[in-house]
Amino acid sequence: MSSVHLRDEPDRQLIVQELDRCLLVEAGAGSGKTSSLVARMVALIGEDRCRAENLAAITFTRKAAQELRGRFQVALEQALAGEADAVRRERLGRGLEELDRCFLGTVHAFCAAILRERPIEAGLEPDFEELDDLEDALLLERAWDQYLAGVQDDRPELLETLQSLDVEARDMQDCYRALSTYPDVEVVSAPVPRPDLAAVRQELYRLLDWAGGVIPEEAPRRGWDGLQELFKTALRRRMVFDLDDDIILLRLLADLDRAGGITLNRWNSPDDARQAKERFETFRSSRLRPALRQWNEHRHDFLIDFVTPAIAHYEELKREQSRLNYQDLLRNTATLLKQNPEARAYFQDRYTHLLVDEFQDTDPIQAEIMFYLTGQDHHEQDWRQLRPRPGALFVVGDPKQSIYRFRRADIDTYNEVRRLIAAGGGAVLRLTANFRSVSLLGEWANPVFDALLAGGETRFQAAFEGLDPVRGADENCHCGLRKISIPAMKYHRAGEIAGADAGRIAGWIARALSGGLQLSRTEDERRAGLTGQPRPGDFLILVRYKA
Repeated sequence: MSSVHLRDEPDRQLIVQELDRCLLVEAGAGSGKTSSLVARMVALIGEDRCRAENLAAITFTRKAAQELRGRFQVALEQALAGEADAVRRERLGRGLEELDRCFLGTVHAFCAAILRERPIEAGLEPDFEELDDLEDALLLERAWDQYLAGVQDDRPELLETLQSLDVEARDMQDCYRALSTYPDVEVVSAPVPRPDLAAVRQELYRLLDWAGGVIPEEAPRRGWDGLQELFKTALRRRMVFDLDDDIILLRLLADLDRAGGITLNRWNSPDDARQAKERFETFRSSRLRPALRQWNEHRHDFLIDFVTPAIAHYEELKREQSRLNYQDLLRNTATLLKQNPEARAYFQDRYTHLLVDEFQDTDPIQAEIMFYLTGQDHHEQDWRQLRPRPGALFVVGDPKQSIYRFRRADIDTYNEVRRLIAAGGGAVLRLTANFRSVSLLGEWANPVFDALLAGGETRFQAAFEGLDPVRGADENCHCGLRKISIPAMKYHRAGEIAGADAGRIAGWIARALSGGLQLSRTEDERRAGLTGQPRPGDFLILVRYKA
C-alpha cells in the first residue's frame, strides 16, 4: 500500500505529527482506524510525549482490546527495529518493557480500574464486584418479583389502581427495566386530570352512524380495505360492548389509531371512499389522539410512582452485595471525577493521554468522563464547558456507523464532542481511503448512496462520504457487481420465485467453488495462505425480507 497514492495522506500524517493537538478522526469502514490509533500511540512514545503507563486506549469490546494490544506491541517492535536514533530507540524499548502498564481495554474496565483506586471517595466498598450482563439481568428480575410480592401482601390497593387505569403489573416490567438501566435519566412526571371523554364519544358515534350507511353491505371481491376493517371493528364493538364505559371506549380508540388505507373500487363510489378517509382522519387528529394523549399523561404520573420503589429495591440489593453493573461503573466514575477536583487532577496525571476507538458508539456519560479526564479546569463540573489539554485527547469514529442508539449512543453526542474538540483548538481529520473494497464496488456504491444521502449532514444523519477504494483488482479476477436474473413466474407465486432465486444463487456459488471465479485477496489474506480460489466462507447472502 506504500506505493499507492492516498488522497487523505495529509490527514494521516497529521495523526503522527500533531501530537500536541487534540484530534477527532472520522474514518469510514476499512480505512484503517485501528492502524491510525496504533500509529498515534507509537508516535507519543517515540516522541517522548508520555510513557506507556500514562496511555489509556479505550475500545468498544474486549476482543477489540486484545487485538489492539497485539497490534500495538508489533508496531512498537517494528518501530524499534527500524529506528537508528539512539534516544528514540531507548524510548521505544522502554515502551515495550512497560507495555503491561498501559491501559488497553473497554470503557467499563477502565472505569472499574479508576474506582478501585479511589473506592472511598466514590462512596463504594473497596471490595466491590462487577456484575456481568447475565448476573445483572437476573438480579433485576429478582428485585422486581420481590417488589411485586410485597405490593400484593402490603399494598393491594396499588394493584387495584393499576387495574382502574387498564394496566397490569406485568405491563410495567419493561418500564422498570428501562428506568433501572439508565438511572441517571431524569423522569419528568406531574399529575394530569383524567380526560373527559364525552366529546370524543359523541364524535365517534356520529362517525360510526355515517360509516354504517356508506360501507358496502357485501364484502368486496378482494376483501375489505384497511379503513373498512377499522369501521367494521368499531361497529361490532359498539353492538357488543358498552362504549359508555371509559376503559372499553379507550381500548377501541387505541385500536382505531391507525392509518386506514382505502381502495376506491371496494366502496360503493370513489366519493364515498374519499369522504370516509377525510372524516376518519379528521376525527383521528382532532378528537381521538388528543383524548389518548391526555389519558396516557393522566396514567403516567401514577405508573412512574408505581415502579420507582422497585427501582430503589434493585439499587438496595446491589448495595447490600457491593455489586456494580456496567452503568454503575460509568455513573460512579463520572460522579467521582465531577465532584472531586483532587481525584480528577490525580487521574489526569496518571493518564496524560486518552485515546478512544469506535467513538460513534459512546453514550453521554462516557463523553462526560472523557472530558473530565482531559479538561484543563479541575473544578468545572459541566463537561460541555471543558476544553481538553493540548494533545490529551485522540478520538476515532465514524458517525455513519452510529447504530447503538438503544444504548444512548447517538449522533448528537458525537457532534457535541466534535464541536468541543474543534472549539478547544483541536482538529477534525477525515480518512477516506478504503483498503477493504476493490475499486469497482466503490464505482457502483458511491452514486447510489450519494443520491440517497444528498441532503448533507443534519442533526440526525451524518454527511455522506464516498468510498475511496485503493485496492485494484488482480488480473483475471472476477470482482465488482454481478446481476443474477430469474425468469418471470406466473401469478408471481412467492414459493416458485424463492425456489428459482435460491437455485440461481446456489448454482452460481457452485460454479465459483469449482474454479469459475478468482478472488482479489488482501495482503493479510495472502499472508494467511489464502489464494484466489474461493471458499464457502467467502460468500454472504443478503435478503431483502425475513420471509
